[in-house]
Amino acid sequence: MNITDIIPADMLTAEILTWNEEENIARTLSRLGWLEKIIIIDSGSTDKTIELVQSFPNTEIHTRKFDTHATQWNYGLNFCNSKWVLSLDADYILPDAFIEEVQQNILKTGMEAFYANFDFVVMGKALRGNNTTPRAVLFKKEYCSYYDDGHTQRLLINGRAESFTNKILHDDRKPLTRWLYNQGQYSQKEVIMLLQRSDKELPFTGKLRKKKILAPVFIFFYCLLYKKMMFNGWRGWHYTLQRTLAEILISLRLTEAAYLNKEEKDVNK
Repeated sequence: MNITDIIPADMLTAEILTWNEEENIARTLSRLGWLEKIIIIDSGSTDKTIELVQSFPNTEIHTRKFDTHATQWNYGLNFCNSKWVLSLDADYILPDAFIEEVQQNILKTGMEAFYANFDFVVMGKALRGNNTTPRAVLFKKEYCSYYDDGHTQRLLINGRAESFTNKILHDDRKPLTRWLYNQGQYSQKEVIMLLQRSDKELPFTGKLRKKKILAPVFIFFYCLLYKKMMFNGWRGWHYTLQRTLAEILISLRLTEAAYLNKEEKDVNK
């Protein structure tokens, strides 16, 4: 196979969730012309997202009101009548080398899923490093399904998994106001998850967040020094400050929740 070969819809289908992604979706879809079918699950976009999606002949749009990421992704899987699913965000850009690796992996036997790592793009240029976690983006539909985990979703894989050699470009060009809105929603869901689980059930990052003060300080120096964001110039500072602010929002919500819980106990005494 090469990147100009069309992959039939019964072998591989891409799934993408959208909500007001006019800044991103066309660039993402322009790299998926080798797929016969792309399933778009839209949450009610009010910008030019639908118009842009419809300009690509290999897309199929379904609308569903958003409730959680996992239910939205699982809903989309119902329309993927293929052995393999390529699960992508609306701001993922696939380089040629990654596309070639996808085409090679769907011919492999004995693997049910493949994880991808990411190069994070800020203002059109990839950073030298980032703290994004690997995500399972290619998987056999028969063996996998999504479940909610805090503000995001995870893929439950009933089988073996490998990792891609090449990376996806994570290139979100939506305005800062949209990022701030999203982080407000994400932080609320993350705090609900943190408060519902014991420390034993949480990874290191979750335990650190429950300390309230420590996570923002940790992530600032982790990004700037350990991930060497200082060597990325102002783009590195932009990324570092964004990740720090995200942690600050979670800390503020945890502090508020602790106060409200104490106040409720005092009233019930």
